[in-house]
Amino acid sequence: MAELIPVAMIGLGQWGPNLLRNLREGGDFQVAALCDRDAGRLERFAPLHPGARLYSTLEEVAADPVIRAVVLATPAGLHEEQAATLLRAGKDVLVEKPLAMTLDGARNLVLLARALGRVLMTGHTFLFNPAVQRVRSIIDSGRLGRVQFISAQRLSLGQVRQDCNALWNLAPHDISILLHWLDAMPTSVVARGLAFHERHEQEDLVMATLEFPDRRMVSLQVSWLNPVKVRAMTVVGSERMLVYDDVDQEKPLMLYDRGLSEVSAPTTDGSFEHFRLVVRPGPEERIDVEKREPLSLEVAHFAECIRTRTEPTGSGDAALRIISVLEACQRSLRGGGVPVVPEPV
Repeated sequence: MAELIPVAMIGLGQWGPNLLRNLREGGDFQVAALCDRDAGRLERFAPLHPGARLYSTLEEVAADPVIRAVVLATPAGLHEEQAATLLRAGKDVLVEKPLAMTLDGARNLVLLARALGRVLMTGHTFLFNPAVQRVRSIIDSGRLGRVQFISAQRLSLGQVRQDCNALWNLAPHDISILLHWLDAMPTSVVARGLAFHERHEQEDLVMATLEFPDRRMVSLQVSWLNPVKVRAMTVVGSERMLVYDDVDQEKPLMLYDRGLSEVSAPTTDGSFEHFRLVVRPGPEERIDVEKREPLSLEVAHFAECIRTRTEPTGSGDAALRIISVLEACQRSLRGGGVPVVPEPV
């Protein structure tokens, strides 16, 4: 058995408890400290970790010599400064997405971690989702033909964030998946959105179009204003189509052997020089997916990278590419939907 890694969990709000549960149950970490400004949250989780020290500030965690690693699940706008403080204190850090709110800020963190020899991981949980990995293998196999179009929807009623809009809250998941599937950066993005609750001043709905090389296009929609939870992505290929539905636990992946076919159509003079498109019906197939919790795989990967001193999946330059696309969408959003080219990383 490998020695347990002393870890601190900072942030016990909405997502932090899920990370904490996997730290506790995964078998790689010893929860050495809990940190939250809310004393009530500390009291709630302290009984599950009787040996953990309880802190109210990040600086206390940074100064604790026992702690080797930190998992950070705080408001997005704090990630850059807090992660930098922890890295300088000699801690390996897993930061919940997004890594930072600007590309420059994310780049500074990546360079700082490399200079200090620390592990810096971003919590792009869907990169560890077995269904997402299966889709990538299907695309790579050529079974879909040439990928032409992807539609992505991530919708629900809340939870409304105060520190960022729906783009920065929800889209990092889909953008991380899209860049993984297409293995390329968009050549241009266009984004539009509105803050329907004007006093909140954060866009509740954002719709974006991303153009990729080789005439591939993505339609992305994120929203806090939908009556039901939708987590669906449709991949349209030249040969077949595939639907990934993260809400459907029984049939998360469905492959459709359907599409459009060209057939010759006679012209008025009786020749067959023209063509028309007709629907090509075909069977559907349920794709089996391994049932493993992505978050547990993410936490285990963090431990492996700490022990082997290797760069985590979805981190480093990969994390910068995600932030670059988000920042380009944000610039387009602020510009009223002007096309923006993501900055190279």
